Amino acid sequence: MMEKIFTTYLLAALILSSSVNGQDNYDYNYEEEGLDSSRFSFGINFGAHFANRNTAEVYSGRPNITTFGVEHVLFEQQFFRQEIDAYFNNNLFTVEEYPIEERYRVASEIGFHVDYSIGEQKQNAIFLDFNIAQLRYEQFFTVGIDDPLNQSPEPLRFEQVPIFGEENRFYLNLGVQLSLYADEQSNAYFSLFGSLNNTQMRRNYFVLGEREYDIFHIAIDRPNQRLGGVGYGGGTGLGYKFELMEHLDADIYYNLYYVQNNFKDDFQPFGFHNAIGLRIIWH
Repeated sequence: MMEKIFTTYLLAALILSSSVNGQDNYDYNYEEEGLDSSRFSFGINFGAHFANRNTAEVYSGRPNITTFGVEHVLFEQQFFRQEIDAYFNNNLFTVEEYPIEERYRVASEIGFHVDYSIGEQKQNAIFLDFNIAQLRYEQFFTVGIDDPLNQSPEPLRFEQVPIFGEENRFYLNLGVQLSLYADEQSNAYFSLFGSLNNTQMRRNYFVLGEREYDIFHIAIDRPNQRLGGVGYGGGTGLGYKFELMEHLDADIYYNLYYVQNNFKDDFQPFGFHNAIGLRIIWH
C-alpha cells in the first residue's frame, strides 16, 4: 500500500515538473548550451537523518536475530564465564525481556553537493549529493537475578542492561531540482531523485559494569565481518535557496527517501526515511 502511494506521488510530481519546465523554458535549446562552467555550483551539506525502525531490531541481541546474541555471550561463551558470574555474584540469572522500543536515535548527516543549472534563468538544476549518516541504537534488555539477599516480594531482582548498535549509511542521490518560485536572490524548489545507498553495521554490543561484550552476526571466529550491503530507491524533497553574499548561497532542504536497506540476503527491507539540513553553496 505504501509503495503504491509513493509511486503515485512521484508520478504526480513528474507531471507537475513537466508543466513547470514548460513554462520556464518554452523555447530553450539545451543543445546550444553545452557545459557552461558558470552553471556549476558546489556545496557542503549539514543535517539530521531520521531513520525508520525497520532495521533497528537487528541490534536487539535476540536469539532469532543472531545465534551469537545476548544469551550466547551470557551463558555459552566460556571465555567470559568467570567474569560474568562474578558480576552477578554467582547468582542464577535469566534474560527476562529484550528491548521493547526498537528504534535509532536521530543521526547527524554530512556530505557534499554538486549541481548544474539549466534553463535560461538558471532556476532549475541537475544535482548530485553524497551524504554520510552515522546511526546509533541505544536500548536495554532486562535480566532477572535470583538473589538470596533480595528483600523484595518479587522472586527475582531485575536489572536493565544497556545494549548498543552503531551503523554507517552512505547515500548517493542523483536528480533534478525544479523551481516553484524564484526572484533575483532566492529560489524555492522541489526535487526528485534516484538513490543508491550502502549500509554497514559497525558494531553491536552490551555493557555490564564497565565491560563491553560484542555481539556477532556472521560467525564468532570472523569478528571483522559485519552485516551490510547496497540498496536502492528514490525520493523527493523541498528546498529554499537564498543569497548570503556574492557567489555564496544557503539552501535549507528537506528530503523524503523511500529506499531499501540491505543487511543480508534475507533482510533487505524498504522504508521511508527523512532528512533535513542546511547546504552552503559556492557558485
